[in-house]
Amino acid sequence: MKEQDNIIEAFTELAPRYEKVVDNELKRFWGWSYAGFIDRLIELTPISEGDFILDLATGTSVIPRRLIQKVRKEYEIIGLDITARMLKRGKEKIDQDKENINIHLACGDAMVMPFSNESFNVVMCGLATHHMNVPRMLAEIKRVLRNGGRISMADVGGSRLWHLFMIKAIVRIAAFLYFLVVENSNRAWAEASAVSNIRTAEEWYAILSQLGFVDIRITKLHSKRFWMPDPLVLEATKSF
Repeated sequence: MKEQDNIIEAFTELAPRYEKVVDNELKRFWGWSYAGFIDRLIELTPISEGDFILDLATGTSVIPRRLIQKVRKEYEIIGLDITARMLKRGKEKIDQDKENINIHLACGDAMVMPFSNESFNVVMCGLATHHMNVPRMLAEIKRVLRNGGRISMADVGGSRLWHLFMIKAIVRIAAFLYFLVVENSNRAWAEASAVSNIRTAEEWYAILSQLGFVDIRITKLHSKRFWMPDPLVLEATKSF
């Protein structure tokens, strides 16, 4: 619970400047812009006419708004986030454009979603799985997905070396100190705690397979920084 409280407090403070901060961080760590990263996720996500889409950890509704701009089809989107201040900022941005009438926002936990079984055709998530209990999140995604429904998620990838105790400790300390200096203590604790949730492509494939997902595809978005593991786009289908 303490970790979740840190996340909520960190992103409540971050909300007014979230998109600018993330853009700067992605450029610094991976050489990607935030817009370019999200656009690549959308390009790899098959959207069909009439789909009902869920965006987990939607934040300031970047993915829903980019979907409306880029995918010219009829569909509906719900953005779910645990931080009310991020959703408020997202709602302000949605209201600025009349095209966004099919976007709806909800406050809730991705590990205990407030949705009925088999509600969605597509579940998306960008840059947030490292802040979640991955097995619980994926089990919830499977529950709310319709048969044949699709997952499309993008986040930081891990290195096998990070499982070594000393390496993991060094990565955690480095993350904590960096975000303590450039942000604040809540963000530092949130990012340091997230290191344990970061998985390699092979680990993602294994856990998705164990949960019964099929047609699993993992794409590496190559980092332009040799010292950072490549970000990953994860795609999978709920079997019938």
